[in-house]
Amino acid sequence: MKRGVLGKIRRVYQYWVKQKSKDGVKRTGPYWRGSYTEGNKEVSVYIGKELPDSLRYLLDGRYKRPGCNEYTWPGRAE
Repeated sequence: MKRGVLGKIRRVYQYWVKQKSKDGVKRTGPYWRGSYTEGNKEVSVYIGKELPDSLRYLLDGRYKRPGCNEYTWPGRAE
């Protein structure tokens, strides 16, 4: 990750990667990505396998809506 980007990140999310092998498809991860806006563009950056403690506060406001598998943030369009 580029220097100074950690302080700009405003949203973080987890993802998994599917890898094909002789035994079938397996998921690896979870990995963390973060995003921030620069001008009019949204920039996504790879954070790593572990979420740094300095970004944990971004997870505090999220919640799961009833019947959904994904997390959402307050104030986000339904």
